[in-house]
Amino acid sequence: MFFGRSPDSSNEPLFSSPDPLLLSQMLLEAMMLSHLIFLLLIHAANAIVLRSSGRWILDASTGQRVKLRCANWAGHQEASIPEGLQHQPVANIAQWLSTNRFNCVRLTFSIDMALNPNQRVSDSFTAAASAAGVSTSSMQNLYTQAVSKNSWLSSATTRGTFARVIQELEARNVMVILDNHVSRASWCCGTSDGNGWWASASGYNAGNSRFFDTNNWLSGLRSMASFAQSHPNVVGISLRNELRAVGSQDGNGHADWYNFVTQGARAVREGNSNLLVVVGGVSYALDLSFIYNKMLDRNVFGDKLVWEFHNYQWSGIGNTCASHQKMMGDRAGYLLVQNKTYTGPLILSEYGWAQNNPTAAENAYVSCLVQYMENNDAEWAYWALQGSYYVREGRVNFDETFGLLNSDWSGWRNSSFPRTLGRMFDVTQGP
Repeated sequence: MFFGRSPDSSNEPLFSSPDPLLLSQMLLEAMMLSHLIFLLLIHAANAIVLRSSGRWILDASTGQRVKLRCANWAGHQEASIPEGLQHQPVANIAQWLSTNRFNCVRLTFSIDMALNPNQRVSDSFTAAASAAGVSTSSMQNLYTQAVSKNSWLSSATTRGTFARVIQELEARNVMVILDNHVSRASWCCGTSDGNGWWASASGYNAGNSRFFDTNNWLSGLRSMASFAQSHPNVVGISLRNELRAVGSQDGNGHADWYNFVTQGARAVREGNSNLLVVVGGVSYALDLSFIYNKMLDRNVFGDKLVWEFHNYQWSGIGNTCASHQKMMGDRAGYLLVQNKTYTGPLILSEYGWAQNNPTAAENAYVSCLVQYMENNDAEWAYWALQGSYYVREGRVNFDETFGLLNSDWSGWRNSSFPRTLGRMFDVTQGP
């Protein structure tokens, strides 16, 4: 057996001289890889890592309380990018949030976007026309307007646009919770939009579940969690917005809810174990009362579990403030009671009301809700930041009357909003 040259080989050298061009290319690639590793290490070192401890969210490095004061920024509809870029540069929107004391954005996304991250924004706007039931020319006009305000969009992908928005927020010390709002990119929520309940759960209902493919959902969560590794200000992922069952769905003591929520949490943890895992209940995120008698497996979540619930004037709040507050306490607020098996941080991740000329009933709702939130000093996310949508329910440049921003995103729709929230912006309690 011979090693190296065979006995009858020629007198050619055993090793030929390296090609200088190839060497140069290899050196460049090595340098680029080293730079990428360096950037990833920098991101890891600067990452904001939060954890739960009892009812509090804490900075994992300092042990200090972090109170989330968020605005919902929609990115889950047909265009598959965050709203408003046809009106303002993204840096302006991020700066407005920071200036006005918001330290967090609940940034919504669809599984459609999560599983098609390389779609060009120009293509997503064109495709959105048919999906949203509007003309192609109207969506192309919106795209042109967005590029005029944010020139980088001309070569951007949908995932890249999310990245740019998150980076602009990071530059202004605003954290992000990614929220899986829907599977099929569209407005939410109802029991006929196909996004309401897992398709593989018992009692399948096409109207409510036809787009909610469980495996795609898990893959999308895992993908977005991995994506968050490159963005140190992304601190958590909400597994699914406003789960809602119809007919015979969600029977047997919420067995499917426990099963699939646990699978979703595992998918997030596989993608990025640093993220908070935000879990909502049933009935449009209004009800977590069943956790009182049966807790999720904490071993799956570690110290990352955060509960979420929603509350609007139409959420069955009763006729008095006392009945409204009792409903919130019975369905979700009890989770803040310390030293229970179910104790955890609780974020009111959606609430809102008309910012122009609210009714007397809305004013009563807001006053009661603010009092409740001031008393427990819990986390919150107002619906919504956006003053308008690219397209919603078949209408282009749809005006959002609940929006903090006016229709062209240039400033407050109602500048009295901070005063209305009283001490909700403040940190008044802690561990």
